[in-house]
This record gives sequence, structure tokens and C-alpha cells, in this order.
Amino acid sequence: MFCINKNGDLFQSDDKILKWRKVTSVDRSVNSITVYRKNIYAANNRGEIWTAPVSSVKKGWSKIIPLNNIICVAANDRHLYALTGDGVLHRCQPGKKDTFWLRAAYRNNFTIKEDIKLISVAGDILYGIDQKNVLYEGEHRTEGNLTARTMAVRNGNNNVLIVSLDVCGVNDTFSGLVKKEIYERYKIPAAAVFINSTHTHFAPVSQEWLTWQPPNQLPDSVFFYSNLREGILRSVDGAISQGKPARLLFGKGKTDIGYNRSLKDHPELYDSDVDVLKVQYSDNTESYLFLTACHPVFSTAGTLHYTISANYPGVARKLVEERTGTEDAIFLQGTAGDINPRDNGQYISGEKLAHEVISVLGRPMKEITGDISFFLDTINIPVKAWDREEILKLKTESIKKTGDISSERDVRWCNLLLKHLDEGTMPEVMPVYYHTLNIGNWKLTGFSRETTTQYGLGVKKMWPEKLISVAGYTNDVSSYLPTTLHIKAKNYEGLGSFFWYGMPNTFPEGVEDIILGTIEKLAR
Repeated sequence: MFCINKNGDLFQSDDKILKWRKVTSVDRSVNSITVYRKNIYAANNRGEIWTAPVSSVKKGWSKIIPLNNIICVAANDRHLYALTGDGVLHRCQPGKKDTFWLRAAYRNNFTIKEDIKLISVAGDILYGIDQKNVLYEGEHRTEGNLTARTMAVRNGNNNVLIVSLDVCGVNDTFSGLVKKEIYERYKIPAAAVFINSTHTHFAPVSQEWLTWQPPNQLPDSVFFYSNLREGILRSVDGAISQGKPARLLFGKGKTDIGYNRSLKDHPELYDSDVDVLKVQYSDNTESYLFLTACHPVFSTAGTLHYTISANYPGVARKLVEERTGTEDAIFLQGTAGDINPRDNGQYISGEKLAHEVISVLGRPMKEITGDISFFLDTINIPVKAWDREEILKLKTESIKKTGDISSERDVRWCNLLLKHLDEGTMPEVMPVYYHTLNIGNWKLTGFSRETTTQYGLGVKKMWPEKLISVAGYTNDVSSYLPTTLHIKAKNYEGLGSFFWYGMPNTFPEGVEDIILGTIEKLAR
């Protein structure tokens, strides 16, 4: 046990008898100490933080990255936490390359109103004491409906897995890691594993956003590689182990929950299809998969704005399950890159979507029969990055606008591209992954990136006689996938979003002709 007095003297007590002995001195300004992974940390409200190994603290202190106005520090074996006087909780992982402080929570006056002055961590629980000496236990406000869900389909020796994740997106590195583990367990190849993100904006960060504000730049490694990765693998294990004979039936409906948010002159560019797959098992139970295209972005005022949630896909899934007496309904996100919700609230859109899914289930559906095949194709689109002069000009203009989120983003984007130029790592192509699962006479296809509407409509036109479903947000969400209309308009999907995603540029005009033309030639 360690303590520090007002003169900055550090004392230590042994485990058996509470008797203090002076070990060394730090600085008389220190107001808080903690131990993180066999190192002791001491901080003051000027932002200075000292550290030394517990085993050799007498040898001296070194400083780590500062943080202004610290009033208390605490730690567990995963993170070092610091509370600042303005009610912001920060976290970092000292010892890692490029360590910096990330904002973990803040007093928003909706879900967090307390004026906390002291914090401590016991296991995975954060505790706080406020100015009135009331003890609080910290927790996330959540609807508890973020899930990984898997449907496994087998015919003969061919297996395919359809995975749905309640996250904003994952990158190809992460999906590749998961697919490698699935292959090692079950010998199911990567091309047979279809990973779709529902794209809820109310989930923890699940990929790098290097041009965003610091809290959004990196995923929490515990959530990313433990909770998320393990959740997927458990879902896959469950789907495979519980496999039983079943009939597959397919039907289509229509919905009006979305509209094209960026191409206002083209209201026809909205895919209103609701695709529904019914699985009828031999034991008379059923499960369902359904797909439509609409951003889950309801930023409801008040506490819901700060609540972890699957958004309207979670509402729709729950209603479908409740009204049909089934479990594990699966939602897939369509080509929703330029589609926003029409109604005011996730419960309205979720209710509308669930109602249509159940209506489709109540009508005659087409049986799916036939062989299984799968393909994962890469379409590399050449991209010309900005030159150094353009980048430096934007940085000079943006760096003057302090406090403007977009300008701060542009500065970080410029720094990222300048680093690419200096290190010779500037991307020359931007890959688009196109995934195809042929399950009998049903064709499920998926685009990587935030795919806009015209791609889904374009693929459906190629196979008008087929039962076909088109998803976006599949396997990799590393930028938007716009069309010439977006690029010429220089709207969010066609230009602005590429700064947020840290891409070297937007796609070239005519990109949809290249991609759809390639898909037609492949004829998968």
C-alpha cells in the first residue's frame, strides 16, 4: 500500500502491519497516486504525471504524456484513468507506442450529472465519490441489445456463414483475423464467411478513425479483440453446433422508413425492398433473416443520445421475435450509404420494419433449393492522392480555425497524408470487396464500404430473374462508396466523408461503371 503526503513524500506499508515508512519523494504538488501494471503513477493538477517501477521507485521518476487539471488518478490491469476538474474521465495504456489520453466519459448533465471528485477501480467496476461524499458505481447506459448473430447454411460439403454485427463497422484486417480463426476451427474458407455490420451509430468504436477527435480514434482493445471478436466466434460456434435440417423460403416486401438524404433531386434512388428469409426447421421451429437499407442514426435528444443501442435494427429484431415467438432474428444492412430515416425515432422505424417483415412471412414465399457457391472478389480502383502543396495549403487554412471540428479533422487528415508522403506509403488504389453467396436460387451479395443506393439497384438489374439481396457494410467499412452523382456534387458521401475516413482522396468519377461493369463480367 502506498500513500503520499502534502509535501510529496511517498510512503509504503507492508501487507501485515499498517506501518508507514518513507520510500522517496516526488513533488509537493502531487495530489493523487495509483498503481498500474507494477508501476506507480503520481499526478498533479498542472497536468504533470510521474511514473516509476514499484520495485525500484527509489531510483527516480520519469514523466509521461501530460493531462491538464487532473484531480484524481486510478487504474486496473487494463487502463490508467484520470479525472479532470471539468468532470471528464480519461484513459490511456502507458507503455504502448503512441500512448495518448482518450476521453472515456464526461459530465453531460443527462446520464452523468454528478460532480465526482475521487475515483477508484475495483476489478472492472469504476467507483466515484462526489462533493457531498456520496459513493457511486459507474456503468454504461445501454439497452443491452448489441449482439453478434450468425446463420449457418450447409448443403452437402459446402458451408456458408452469414454474420451480423451491431457495430458501426469493422475493417478488413479485423474481419480477416476473425475469418482466419473460423477457418482454423471449421475449415470454412474466408470467401464463405459473410460479415455485415448493421452500422448502428450507438455502439463503441470498433475501428480506427485517425482523423476524428481523440476519443474516437482508436477502439478499446478489450472491446475490440475480446468482447467483439469472442462474441463473433461464440455466435459462429453456436450456429454450427445447433445446425439441423431446414427449408429456406424467401419473400420481398416494401418499406418507406428511409429517403435519399444527399441526392434530393433523385428521390427514386432509394431501395425500399425488405428482403426476408424464413428458415423452417424439421422440429417445426423457425428463424428469420431480413434486410433493408437505412442508416441507424437516430440522435434522439436526452438520455437516448448517450445510450448504447442497436438502434432501429434492434427494435425491429425484438418485435419480430416477440410477435412470432422465435429467437435470433438477424438483420443485414443494405446499400444505405446515402439513406437516412424518414421518421423521428428508432421505435417508429423499427415498428414499421417489423410490421413489414411479419407481413411478408404471412404471404406465400418462394422455396430456395440448389447448390451453394461463394466468391470474394477485389476490385482495385486507382486513386490519385493530393499533392504536397494542396495538402499544406489546406493545413494552413484549417489550423487557424481552432475549435471547429471539421477544421481540426482536416489538420489531422493533412498530417496523416504528409506522413504517407514522407514514408512512401501513400495508397495508389482503394479496394472494393464484392462478396457473393449463391444459396440455391437465392443470391446474397455484399459490398464493402458505406455503399450508396445505385450499386444495389445496379446489381439487381443484372439478375432480374433471381431472388437477389444486396448488402453494403460487408467485411470492411473503410470509406463511403459513392457514385458520380455524389462526387460531382462534392457532398458528404462524395467528398467530405473521405477526410473522416483518412482516405487519400475520393473515388474517381465513373467509379460505379467500373465496379458494376466488373461484377457483370465476373457473372458470379
